[in-house]
Amino acid sequence: MGLLDSMFGGGTKMDLALDNATASPGSVVGGRVSLQGGQKPLRLTELSVRLLYVRVQSKPGQTLPEIDAREVAKQVVAANGQIPPGSQQQFTFRVTVPDDLPPTAHNVSFQIVATADIPGVKDPSATADVKVVEASKDKSRRLPLPEVLGRFPGLQSRDEEELKRALYDLFLACYSEGGELMEVEPIVGRLMFEGTVEVRRKAIEAWANLVDNRVQPHHLQALFALANAPGLDDETFEQVIIAATKFAEEGALQLVQQLAQNPSAAVREKVAANLRFNSAEKFNGKRELVVQLAQDQAPEVRKAAVGALTCFRDDQQLMHWVATISDQDPSADVRAECISALSLAHHHGMGELTLAVYEKHAQDPDANVRASIARQLSSQPPAALPRVWAIAQRLAADPDEEVRRALAFEFINMERLPQLLPIAQHMAQQDPSPDVRKDALSGMSALMPPQQAAAYYGQLMTQARSEQDMWPVLNGLRHHRENGDVKRVLSQLGQCPYPDVADAAREALS
Repeated sequence: MGLLDSMFGGGTKMDLALDNATASPGSVVGGRVSLQGGQKPLRLTELSVRLLYVRVQSKPGQTLPEIDAREVAKQVVAANGQIPPGSQQQFTFRVTVPDDLPPTAHNVSFQIVATADIPGVKDPSATADVKVVEASKDKSRRLPLPEVLGRFPGLQSRDEEELKRALYDLFLACYSEGGELMEVEPIVGRLMFEGTVEVRRKAIEAWANLVDNRVQPHHLQALFALANAPGLDDETFEQVIIAATKFAEEGALQLVQQLAQNPSAAVREKVAANLRFNSAEKFNGKRELVVQLAQDQAPEVRKAAVGALTCFRDDQQLMHWVATISDQDPSADVRAECISALSLAHHHGMGELTLAVYEKHAQDPDANVRASIARQLSSQPPAALPRVWAIAQRLAADPDEEVRRALAFEFINMERLPQLLPIAQHMAQQDPSPDVRKDALSGMSALMPPQQAAAYYGQLMTQARSEQDMWPVLNGLRHHRENGDVKRVLSQLGQCPYPDVADAAREALS
């Protein structure tokens, strides 16, 4: 303790913590200043935070270097306040780094300096080094609030529709720029608890995207408050569920676990679905939670949970369990979801497992399950061709039209399995359903070399008798639109007497 401290009450202390120790020109350096009171009441004249720039330059023929030390930014964060004895006060600050500053170098450095002007005692201070880098290298870059609001002015609008549009625009921007836009978080966070139901809902949606992967304890507190707010409508509560699953790996897992036990099956279903689409691929506790939901009493919850198990396609134990579920679950929707969940398991050494399930359930009593197999066959590798052929042949003769149509539609994605062309041609020519014939005719071009497709569909074009006959021709040709022979046929099709088809053919050439 210094002389003035001991003579005039002293004991004050200051601490400084930065949110980001790296910054870039035009970005914000933020943090907190903690001020501890002394042994008697004191008065705070001013508490300021400054950004200092120091450049040391050696000069030929001079012993001492030339030093350029100056304040380049300042914020007064408190003034004319009282400091009770032993008190602890915390202040936040935001200092914008000027656009014209050079980056940190061997002879260039930057410091954040916080100082409190307290009459009668030695002024406490605290410092922290800041590294300034180019904007492209600043992973923690934050734009100043005025700049963010300049981009999304509607966030300050009193017009509800304009405010909702701005929140949605912010939601979209946060997919790629969330970190830079974080200075607007307090405004969006306030809107989650104010205004109309629709504004609050849009604010929660934008806020979750903004904060995702940058969650702090106060964000979790806000989320928990939202989850426990009375009277939330279903759509707003769904946004709370989405936010919780996004933050699960950052401290919200307990809340997600609670939501997974909600009495409402609709809530549990949304939890399972968002663990698939909105949470991290894997995090501690996710596997156990999804397994729990996959055993739920409600089939819609089990279906969503089986979908979430696709995050664990490399887990042999879980994939074998999915195969067991496909055999045992009474819900056709759940069994169909199992078919989908296994579709890429061959990438993890479980191709035999997938094919065995598909072969068995190609005879499933429910058409939706069989149609699911048809929709997943295109994901199978060429090495599985003999068994895929047998499955496709069975499904091509399925008594249910929707099963056959699912297979016909999927031919367009089977270019790695051209050997299936005879099955597709048979369906295009012989299937009793005109819709199935049309879909097979449109999709089977993927199974042909470009020259064969050009010749085949060119002949069909000359035989067409109606506009309806022309559309499958156009769809088939589109798949090989880059080929010269196909382009010539598309050019002819662009001159046909049916304006919509002709326009679409010309568009395919552009």
